[in-house]
Amino acid sequence: MMTIGERLKDARERLSYSQKYVSKVVGIHRTTIGKYENNECLPSLDIIMKLIILYKEDANYILYGKSKKTLNIENVSKNIVDKIYYILSKENYID
Repeated sequence: MMTIGERLKDARERLSYSQKYVSKVVGIHRTTIGKYENNECLPSLDIIMKLIILYKEDANYILYGKSKKTLNIENVSKNIVDKIYYILSKENYID
């Protein structure tokens, strides 16, 4: 199983971002990105949220190695999407 650092590195590399670029966007030193990726230290919650947003990644994947399943609803009518949201918003839905 991959570590948080390995998942962060994988997410960064899939987008072809350099550590220098990520450090500039997130506002930390480049060597700190390397430390996260090499599991020498863990990012703060604030930094990990910035990385998740920057990498357009699922938080469950970065934190736990588990991704939620998603559906592409691009070609689904608004009426159907509204019905799905209604069902999911009920208190007794299955997670």
